[in-house]
Amino acid sequence: MNIEITSRHHDYSDRIIDFAREKVEKLTKYHDRIIDVHMVLDKRPEGEEAEIDLHISGKNFAAKELADDITKSIDLASKKIGRQLKKYVDKRNEKHV
Repeated sequence: MNIEITSRHHDYSDRIIDFAREKVEKLTKYHDRIIDVHMVLDKRPEGEEAEIDLHISGKNFAAKELADDITKSIDLASKKIGRQLKKYVDKRNEKHV
């Protein structure tokens, strides 16, 4: 899995980048063949935003969350994309039963 994390309008600490990477790596429990993940961390006047674009073979997923804290945004966005992956895998498994 190729993970790319970009920060916009702010330089986030290594601790935040490592936290984001760990959250993305945990998504493999839903689908073990994730090809690419691109996460954009952005500091905006309204708050801090985490945007995740995830690619598996033949399908793309996206999630974006805005919160007052970047770790909260990362956590919410990774949970949202995790739900999308789980739903996709469950649907595919239903077809093959």
